[in-house]
Amino acid sequence: MNKTSAAATLLAYVILAAATLRVLAFWAADPMLAYANNYDQIRALRTFGLQPRDAKQELYAATPDQPWRYFVQADKRHTPTYPSSDLLFKSIQYGTMAAFAHGDGSMDIKVGTAPQLIGWLLGVWLIFRKLTPRPMAALGYAGWMLLVADPVNLLFLNTWYAEFSTFAVATLFVGIAWLWLFDRVSLRSALIGGATSLIFISLSRSQYMFLLPAVALLTGLALALSRPHRELLAAAPGKLALLALICLLPTLVYKTASEQIRTATSANRIDTVFGALLPASKDQDRMLERLGLPSGCLQFSGRNWYDTPTEQYQTHCPKVMSLSLGRIAKALVGDPTPLVTIIGNIASHHRGFLQNQLGHIEGSVHARIDTGGKMHHQSLDRLLGYFSASAIHLLLWFSILSPALAALAAWGLRQRRWAFVFLLSGLLFNYTLFSSILGDGYFDLARHAMLCFSFGILFLVLLISFIASGGQKTHGSPPLGESAALDGPRGPTA
Repeated sequence: MNKTSAAATLLAYVILAAATLRVLAFWAADPMLAYANNYDQIRALRTFGLQPRDAKQELYAATPDQPWRYFVQADKRHTPTYPSSDLLFKSIQYGTMAAFAHGDGSMDIKVGTAPQLIGWLLGVWLIFRKLTPRPMAALGYAGWMLLVADPVNLLFLNTWYAEFSTFAVATLFVGIAWLWLFDRVSLRSALIGGATSLIFISLSRSQYMFLLPAVALLTGLALALSRPHRELLAAAPGKLALLALICLLPTLVYKTASEQIRTATSANRIDTVFGALLPASKDQDRMLERLGLPSGCLQFSGRNWYDTPTEQYQTHCPKVMSLSLGRIAKALVGDPTPLVTIIGNIASHHRGFLQNQLGHIEGSVHARIDTGGKMHHQSLDRLLGYFSASAIHLLLWFSILSPALAALAAWGLRQRRWAFVFLLSGLLFNYTLFSSILGDGYFDLARHAMLCFSFGILFLVLLISFIASGGQKTHGSPPLGESAALDGPRGPTA
């Protein structure tokens, strides 16, 4: 190893160590740093029958002013009202808290989140260690981890929200893609590890149920561009059918569980159609027609689930309550211009990814007002505050379109792996953004689109890494012929 490689490896270790220390410091902070409950944590609290020990609110009420560290068993356990793979993490969290409960029965959420924190960091370090024979690869992954180890994501750690486990698994998924990009794992291992990660993410909440099939479709198309892989796929129709069924599993789960999440779905459709799509449409009557809704629904344009009694929607526009995502997508194919307007509205009313409407600090009842600025200055998110609405607008479109342009450039340089990973990063960003908009309109967009923060930074890190490589092939990768589009490594390379 030459001096440059040694220095890059050392720097990578330092950067990832700094990211790890930042995460641990956030977890251990006293008073506790976490997002307060805006009600969504109730899904998990009710499942385990828990209540904040010192909260004065009635059972399962929202507590948006401050987060709570100590919980007590205040009710029996209930069947989950919302199916989610995150409940696997929350079951471990609850079991650990119960095992180490205090004498008075109170349970510390920090103790409960320790196992998932340790498991996540261990996974990150194992991926990083496997990357270290390729110093620039290790440096890129470590740099990305430092940037995303941010309050935007870490404030979800010591909570009952599902967001942190989704973020943690997403970083492992990116790590697996990074290993494949730099020829540190075989294609088969990357596909198995990536699919396992995506199954978890896609089952974490209904917003992500189409993510697995979307990535699978992109991967399948890329494999089809490689003659050996195309021939292999054609020779195994049975396996392809099984894989397709697995990819549809998250969709089937949430379609089957539609009765359990009917209220949430109804609220989401109302916020999407009346809060976002109709106001952004130049011809609202035509948009209603495309959506299959009667003209009487126009009276609700600009409203949302929370400012209008549900009975009014049920009386005057009941079809919106069960409107399918497919119908919304079909309407936007016929007229995509509302999405352009919506992107402009997001830029004009941008408030960053941090949720300053919620308390962040344990015991601080005025945290929503007094500590929002302090947390803002601990986050990379603060940089967006220096951008004008026009600059944010350009940044959004850059993040939406640039991965495809970078993929074209990489393809032109016969860098098939880079082209695929650029497209993958763009798919992840765009899916997170548009599934948030079409999932619940503008409501709580900072939380629903939280992963846009990490995936947007991912593209920038990939782009810098690609430019730093001078468009050269990754060391140890197979010859750059058509058959090398997604080939796995020929063996371990240093």
